[in-house]
Amino acid sequence: MGDPRILMVPTHPGVQYHFCRTGLRIAFLGHWDQFHYWRPRPSNVENLLPRFEDAHLELGPSDYARLLDEVGYPDGFDLAWLMFNWQVKLFWDRPGDKLFRVAKVAELERDDWARLLERDDFSVVSFYPNTVRWLKETFGVDVPYVPLGLDPEVYAPATGEDGNILSIIHSYRDRGWHYAAWCEATEGLPLLHVDHLDPDQPVFEYDDLQRALRRARLYLHDGEQEYTITLIEAMMTGLPLVSFRIPGIEGYVEHGVNGFIGETAAEIREHCRALLSDDALAARMGAASRAKAMREFHEDRWRQQWRALLAG
Repeated sequence: MGDPRILMVPTHPGVQYHFCRTGLRIAFLGHWDQFHYWRPRPSNVENLLPRFEDAHLELGPSDYARLLDEVGYPDGFDLAWLMFNWQVKLFWDRPGDKLFRVAKVAELERDDWARLLERDDFSVVSFYPNTVRWLKETFGVDVPYVPLGLDPEVYAPATGEDGNILSIIHSYRDRGWHYAAWCEATEGLPLLHVDHLDPDQPVFEYDDLQRALRRARLYLHDGEQEYTITLIEAMMTGLPLVSFRIPGIEGYVEHGVNGFIGETAAEIREHCRALLSDDALAARMGAASRAKAMREFHEDRWRQQWRALLAG
C-alpha cells in the first residue's frame, strides 16, 4: 500500500514544514508561497491553489469550508491534518479521518476536548509533553508524544562570528511572557531579535534565518510552552542557550550543561554576559546543545514516528 494522501489546512509555518519533511503525500489547501520566507516547499507538497494572492491572508473558516467543498474533501484524501482549534471545529461535521496535532491545552475548551477525545474519526498527537501529561491527568487518555525532529545536515555548525545574542519570537512585545525582563536583560548587549510579523523589520528568508543561527554566539529563549521550533533549531546548530524559567524548559536547557536558566532579568543578563565573554564556555555548551539535539530531536526519528503512527 502506498503512502496516504493527506490534506493539510494552512497552519503554523514551521510545524507545517517539518511535518511535510516526513515525505508523505501532502495536498496543501492553499499555496506554499504564502509562507515562502518561513521554509522552502518540500517536493512532496502539492499546492491546491494555483497561486498565492494577498487575499488568502484574510481567509477565515467559512472560506476554508468553501475550499473543502471545491477540492472534494474527503473524496480523494485519506486523512486531514489539522492544528488550530478553529480547524478542528471546521471538520466537526465532515466525514473522513482527521489528525489533530495539538500543542497547547488552551487551544480547546474543556468541553471541546471531551467531545474530541470521544470521537473515533479524530486522532490526537502532541509534541508538548506538558500537554500530553495534562490530557492523561484530566481525561485518562494516552496521547502519542512526537518531539520535533530536524535534519542535522541543514543546520551547519555555529561559528559565533557575529558575537551576538539571537532571539526569535514573533509579536513578542504584544504577547507578554517575559518581554520587560528581556528588554532589561539585553540592554546594551549585542542583540539580534527576529520577528517575522514585524512590518518594520526586513523579511528574514529561510537562508537568512539559518545564517543568523550559525553566526550568533548564543540563543536567548522565552515562550509560553516548553519550547519553540527555533529553540530546537538553535540546539541543532550548536548554540549555547539561555532561557527564562518556563514550565518544562529543563527538558531542553540543562542548566550548566548546554546553557543556563534564569528567573530574573539580572540572572539572564549575567548568563548572557558569561557566554559572550568566555569562548571556552560557549564552545563547550554549544557542543552539548548539538549533541542533545542529535540524540533527541533528529529528523530520522521524527519521520519514522509519524509514519508509524499514520500506518497504525
